[in-house]
Amino acid sequence: MIKHNRIFFALLVFGLVSAQAFALEKVGTTSMQVLKLPMGVRGIGMANAMVATATGAEAVWWNPGSLTSTTGNQLQISQINLPADIQCNAIAYARPWGDYGAVSLHMINLFSDDMPIRTIDAPEGTGEFFNAYDFVVGASYAQKLTDKFSLGGHLRYLRSSLEDHSYGGMSVDLGTIYQTGLRSLKLGMAIQNLGPEVKYSGEFLDWREAGLNNENVPNSEKFEGASLPTMFRLGVSFDVWEMLQMQKSESHSGLFAIEMDHPNDNKERLGFGGEYGYQKTLFLRAGGKFGYDEESFSLGFGLNFDVMSEYNLSFDYAYSHWDRITEASDGFMDQPHRFAVAFAW
Repeated sequence: MIKHNRIFFALLVFGLVSAQAFALEKVGTTSMQVLKLPMGVRGIGMANAMVATATGAEAVWWNPGSLTSTTGNQLQISQINLPADIQCNAIAYARPWGDYGAVSLHMINLFSDDMPIRTIDAPEGTGEFFNAYDFVVGASYAQKLTDKFSLGGHLRYLRSSLEDHSYGGMSVDLGTIYQTGLRSLKLGMAIQNLGPEVKYSGEFLDWREAGLNNENVPNSEKFEGASLPTMFRLGVSFDVWEMLQMQKSESHSGLFAIEMDHPNDNKERLGFGGEYGYQKTLFLRAGGKFGYDEESFSLGFGLNFDVMSEYNLSFDYAYSHWDRITEASDGFMDQPHRFAVAFAW
């Protein structure tokens, strides 16, 4: 036990040192922004405070170390509404592997609607169209090192395309979950999106530089590299009834979580969220966010049903308020609604 405690705290120190290193980065210096979008709808309803809370297939999106909580086969499909006719869908599958491990596969697909090609000579469009997409596919493995400590990781292939230019690369996530032994208190940590710089193929005409130099013909330039949006997450969660030493009812459950995030392209963020459950069927969620540019609060609910005594079906919904972005969006599909359906057997 002492040995594994040392492993955990060594990883914690590494994460904190990494976070300080990321503090030198600036806003707008990272690429593959799809990796910054939260995909776990249950967690979105709890203000993303999930690094110490996520279980089962949803752990894919928050902390691969928590995959060891998976029981049976679990499949989750998520749909994320975004402004400007951008669509994002995700799927995650997880299952136990042996007595102490778990594995998962997951995929994210983000794509835009067709957009007109505009030039200086044809500002209203040339009649041709293009689109953009990001694609992520990954595999995960997690292992219980003791009954209190688990370690896991993702390996992901990343693909991004914008008209004729594209990028392909790899990234890694690492995560741990630690049952502290203090009642139900859990401590989670994850470092997400570690990998080489993103650099698109091909060349582009640098009209900006030509304008600054009063040149009529732009030069062809190669794309510069940009970092992946690396994120360090640290958080705690606990069962409210157990932590407060209150008499626990089988009909009611309560969960509370706090998380600190440190992205490499922005300032630190803090989120806290709670989940109330009734009869293990209805779940109500809410959370608050601090340090975000636009996001402020989130709400959500979940429904959970047993089907034919062998299968489990769940539905989750979350709304994450984006302040000015939400207010400027038109139509239901442009609003920040999130949906997920999960099957377990």
